[in-house]
Amino acid sequence: MIEVRQKLKVSVVIPAYNEEENIEKVINTAKDVDEVDEILVVNDGSEDRTAEVAKQTGAKVITLEENRGKGYALKKGCEKAKGDIFIFLDADIKNITPKNIQNIIDPFKETYDFVKTRFERKKGRVTQLTAKPLLGHFFPEIEKKFEQPLSGQIGIKKELMNKIDLEEDMGVDIGILIDVVEMYAKIKEVYFGRLKHDEKELKDLERMAKAVSRVILDRAAKYNRIDEAVEELGE
Repeated sequence: MIEVRQKLKVSVVIPAYNEEENIEKVINTAKDVDEVDEILVVNDGSEDRTAEVAKQTGAKVITLEENRGKGYALKKGCEKAKGDIFIFLDADIKNITPKNIQNIIDPFKETYDFVKTRFERKKGRVTQLTAKPLLGHFFPEIEKKFEQPLSGQIGIKKELMNKIDLEEDMGVDIGILIDVVEMYAKIKEVYFGRLKHDEKELKDLERMAKAVSRVILDRAAKYNRIDEAVEELGE
């Protein structure tokens, strides 16, 4: 533990929108991890007491005047973060533990560039119906390698993060994953544990599915995967 603190500073970035009931738990859990040097909460235009509750914990709070989306919030958090490693955590996890966070940090001791999580819960509808089929067509190596490509609990080195243009909405997670794979980053997937959070409403799932679809198709064009996929379908 001491070795990581001497060599690398760790910043935890938590985008939050109307999470006054959950944010304190997530922040305090991150505070219990020795390697965490700072915690930044990006209050994404919340209409409740998210910012107030976060400030009471001692976390640094960045407040956006209007709700701009998860990706935009992460971008603003990264701009202010001072760490060499960024850990992104969702603000609505009800059962997060220090061990969950430690599992994301530990691989950086082994010179990994990017750490993503897999978790135990019932399969997500957007993952199964949108992300997996599209990845299977355009990025089959990602679809086969990662069981849960849409996990929002990730760790990434700052130097790598600075090379990525973040999507502003819910497509940010899949965009980061595709980019780091295409950059040949050293990636490790770790077990995060059982994940408990509020179930999203259908309208939110629809919005997420559209964002994920758009990002996968955009990246497919960027990395010249569309022609490859068409050729394979024709064979």
